[in-house]
Amino acid sequence: MRWVAVCLLGVAAASWAQTVQEVRVFQLRFKPAREAAAVVEPLLSPEGSLLIQPKSNTLTVRDTPAVQKRVTEALASFDVPPETFKIRVRLILASTAPPTPGPASPLIEGVGRELAEVFRFTSYQELDTLVLAASEGATVEAQAAGKYYLKFQVRGAGQERDRVQLAGFELYRKSQNPEGGETLRLLLKTTLSLRLGQMAILGAARSEAANQALVLVFWAEREEP
Repeated sequence: MRWVAVCLLGVAAASWAQTVQEVRVFQLRFKPAREAAAVVEPLLSPEGSLLIQPKSNTLTVRDTPAVQKRVTEALASFDVPPETFKIRVRLILASTAPPTPGPASPLIEGVGRELAEVFRFTSYQELDTLVLAASEGATVEAQAAGKYYLKFQVRGAGQERDRVQLAGFELYRKSQNPEGGETLRLLLKTTLSLRLGQMAILGAARSEAANQALVLVFWAEREEP
């Protein structure tokens, strides 16, 4: 009987050792705690728990030492200073009008083949090119070609390090109202996910049968410190 009792005690001790938990509080310096929670939650054990405290921007994690180590490493990679991106936006007026005789404008070169593959238009006129630099979380506002206005917020794409989001992207056209003031008419509203170093093309037209459309060509890259 004494041998049996010792064996049972040993099993109980091993089970207790496996369920020992630690409580750690992680202070986020650069990223919101709610976003960090999405990184931490998949790492927790079934017995683990997570408390989000937005006011102090902290996460309280209760879990085993092994899980705590993985959480520490994951947050160290996640909670880094905001990155800065350079975003180029080209505005091109596309139409079905016959192309102007002579060589193509050098401003259109580099996207002509891609435009022909995506759209049915035959003529393209460069209106403006914007080169914008902004950090994650920043709201960008800019005017283009004297009559267009665009606005968006720069966001990282979480674990997808090769992408950047233009959240709430809005494109307006400015016009004069009868009272002599200026009116903004919304042409387009969307959220764009751009792959760094890869061109993205977006078109805005009144209908599929329209003989004109505004084409936006995007290019984004990460600015090195």
